[in-house]
Amino acid sequence: MLTPLPVMDLPQTQMPLAPSVPPKPREETEFHTSSVPLNFARNSEIFAEGEAAGYVYKIVSGVVRVSKLLPDGRRQISAFHLPGDMFGFEVDDVHHVSAEAIGPVKVIAYKWQNLLSATSSSSFVHELLNRTMIGLRQTQDHLLLLGRKNALERLAAFLIEMVRRTGSEQSLHLAMPRHDIADYLGLTLETVSRMFAELKDAGIIKLESARQVSVLDMPKLEAMAT
Repeated sequence: MLTPLPVMDLPQTQMPLAPSVPPKPREETEFHTSSVPLNFARNSEIFAEGEAAGYVYKIVSGVVRVSKLLPDGRRQISAFHLPGDMFGFEVDDVHHVSAEAIGPVKVIAYKWQNLLSATSSSSFVHELLNRTMIGLRQTQDHLLLLGRKNALERLAAFLIEMVRRTGSEQSLHLAMPRHDIADYLGLTLETVSRMFAELKDAGIIKLESARQVSVLDMPKLEAMAT
């Protein structure tokens, strides 16, 4: 848990006392006391496009999809957030995308104003900046994927991204269904299914189930994604 637990009274013994632990900086304590743990069920909405943006979120468990509804009614998924990721950042006071739980999700919500008022010495702010830079890099990779790669290259790049982010190279569990993958890659569901079959027939992956994938030949998969 991020919220410190109260220290219990120690029994009176003759054992030497351990050195006292220095108190946490005031701004870091404020982060934890103002944080709100939240649970979301499968496919439930964390926030909607157009809602007021007052919090940022850190995922404890589960996977979150971030998407935007296009004028023609299609959905574009811009990101999948995994445990440890932070999301919900906006340049103004309104959310310009929606966020939903793919399966059961646990998050910790932090007030954005508290983050803005923090000092640069806070370890939490260092983590915040690091997570933000990782998110920017993933966004850049996603834009390149959509703009420059064909369907097979997109799926190969996506699988490599998931392997690297989850650390599950031998057996990769995909939390998201294939229609979510299609909306993330800018492809149709039929095309994504066909590309999975091509990778399987080429001996590059093995499909244990619709969401369980074993990568049999990572060098070939990486070559295909470039």
